[in-house]
Amino acid sequence: MSMEKEEGKDGEKAAPAKQGRALMPGVAAIVDDMRRVYGAQVVDAAITAGLRARREHAAILQANGAAAAARWLRAQQFPQGCFHAEEAGHEAGIRRLDR
Repeated sequence: MSMEKEEGKDGEKAAPAKQGRALMPGVAAIVDDMRRVYGAQVVDAAITAGLRARREHAAILQANGAAAAARWLRAQQFPQGCFHAEEAGHEAGIRRLDR
């Protein structure tokens, strides 16, 4: 999923979260349900952790290779939880590796 902002109907740029909702409406509906059940703070913390981990993993992968990136990901504890979702060829967050 691209984090670039897209032009909205009123000429303003759409925020990345709104763009993601449009690209992944099924995931957005599930996230909305999870926010109602567990609270937005809990769910948003897990989403933030997943997005941050994806960026960090990509940086380690580029700088140090696949083995180093996999070691880093396996070592992560994610006390706030971690988010990963895929829909219609778009992906958000990071898929956890088997420990």
